[in-house]
Amino acid sequence: MKAKGLLALALKQVHEFPIEPCNVSRFISGEFGLVRSITGLKGLEGTLIVPGQPYRLTEGRIVHLRSGHVRVYANLREVMLEAHQLVVASPGTVLQFSDLSPDCDLSMLGFANSYMEGWQKEELLTSYLHGRLYLRLPLEATDEQRLENIFSLLWDVVHDTPFPKKIVQSLISTLFHQITYFQEKNRSADQHKCTRQEEVFNRFLDLVNKHAVSERNVAFYADHLYLTPRYLSTLIRQASNRTIMEWINEAIIQEAKLMLRHSDNPVYQIANDLNFPNASFFCKFFRRMVGKTPLEYRTEV
Repeated sequence: MKAKGLLALALKQVHEFPIEPCNVSRFISGEFGLVRSITGLKGLEGTLIVPGQPYRLTEGRIVHLRSGHVRVYANLREVMLEAHQLVVASPGTVLQFSDLSPDCDLSMLGFANSYMEGWQKEELLTSYLHGRLYLRLPLEATDEQRLENIFSLLWDVVHDTPFPKKIVQSLISTLFHQITYFQEKNRSADQHKCTRQEEVFNRFLDLVNKHAVSERNVAFYADHLYLTPRYLSTLIRQASNRTIMEWINEAIIQEAKLMLRHSDNPVYQIANDLNFPNASFFCKFFRRMVGKTPLEYRTEV
């Protein structure tokens, strides 16, 4: 398959992509990346990041959105990321971008899990590395300044020669301690309590993201949530105006798109990996859901 654009968001691939990996606003290696601004990358969204195409993060990201907005789907959830927010997404998070405002600017950090090997890891960093963390937190002006101070110090340090890995590891650990503080402060300020319906829906989506490829029976999800299939179906429809099977099918299509764009596996192999009885059944399902065949999706510009 001929690669078109950036088909993954792995640091190694970003580093090898035909843009200058290190300049006045970004420092990118195969296992560590720090971006101070996306100014200069405007107009390349269709090449670097294709709207509507899902990406699975090989490395997680810590993002401070300073201005503008980004609309994304993160693990099937539609999210509007806005200015003055901190976003933390673990490795393995599936993102699909739908809108990036012209005034959008941000700072962003990413690093390979192996980068922190041998380092004593606090609870939040451990959750992040194990793929269990997705946070979106509002920031006060003083919080934003503190965050940018840490990013600025990281930026200065990564340009030292020789590269001071232990200092960088220490600053990453400091950053996660600071994020823990932001999280706790936000939790104490936010008096909103999830309703039973919201709680069940969020737990259901977590299960769908993890099991949809292998489990398509409503009873499986109901059993894991200690509910009857009928009651779970009612709750999910009330919470989202969609059925359980619509959510399961969306997760399967998301995985199919990832496999079609991010691998050279033949369609029959992808059908098998997604637990379809045969390639013909998979192709009909994909066309019904997406409006084009798997090969048409794979080869479109």
